[in-house]
Amino acid sequence: MNKVLGVKVYDSLYCTDTYLDLMQETGINTVFLGRGALNRELCENLTQRGLFWNIVEPVFLVTDNEHGNLATREDGSPAADDWVRFACPTDTDHMARVQSRIRDDIRAFNPPGVSFDFIRFFQFWEMASPLSDPRKLPRTCYCGRCREEASRFESEDKWRKGLITETAKTLSLLAREESPSVRIGIHAVPWTKALFDGAREKVIGQDFPALASLCDYLTPMAYHHMMHMDVSYIKDLLSYMAKEGCKHIVASVQSKEAYRTESMDASEYEKALEYALGPNSEGVLVYKWEDLCTDKKRLGITKALFKGL
Repeated sequence: MNKVLGVKVYDSLYCTDTYLDLMQETGINTVFLGRGALNRELCENLTQRGLFWNIVEPVFLVTDNEHGNLATREDGSPAADDWVRFACPTDTDHMARVQSRIRDDIRAFNPPGVSFDFIRFFQFWEMASPLSDPRKLPRTCYCGRCREEASRFESEDKWRKGLITETAKTLSLLAREESPSVRIGIHAVPWTKALFDGAREKVIGQDFPALASLCDYLTPMAYHHMMHMDVSYIKDLLSYMAKEGCKHIVASVQSKEAYRTESMDASEYEKALEYALGPNSEGVLVYKWEDLCTDKKRLGITKALFKGL
């Protein structure tokens, strides 16, 4: 397909015909649907309008209405921080439910794409300051079962990377068995190797080149403002990923402030879009439509950039 010009949507209330008209007038051609926005009528409407759409599948995230074993930190406490709660990565019951849900979603909605989110070890990365001591980042999982599995590897780091890569492989194969033409994306934590002493691989288990080989595109969540980084970090991140061998990247940027009280100026959003549409990316996703569609200034910026492509 052409350059991906997309938005992430989490609330179907912002997906009425009026809002979808506005979406298309802005030049948006791709929609990532969180589970709160997922319904048959909307999916059919998106298809009829010729929009490419994805179902975002949260892999290890445990929602309030789900039950199961949470991952365990080194001190024995559960892997939970605010709304971020992660399942134990070796909990076979949890993974069976995830696989069943993905299978059911593909059969019920026939999506052109699925995107695996929260496919990593526990970390509330959105709240991690770049000045944080990497040694203090929470590590998981230290339940008896995970300790036993990790002991068979050269190190915990290699175990984590291997487990996440294998999970991505399993889910990608499952999705393609259900729908051979489905396009698969993987949400990537936006940390270069230099950030937090390589914690993206060591602590959360995301190996960019390995994951890139299993999907159609990686979507790094390049939310520079919530990371307390200059907007130029988006360009640096995409350059780093390209040098790592990731050929198909669709960067995600934030449209306004989140997890911070300090405001993010519209001009900074414009720069974020420009960097995300640079030579190392096949498009951009805006987080999130609910914020963008109610902001005339940012809508105008988006429309001007998207229409010029």
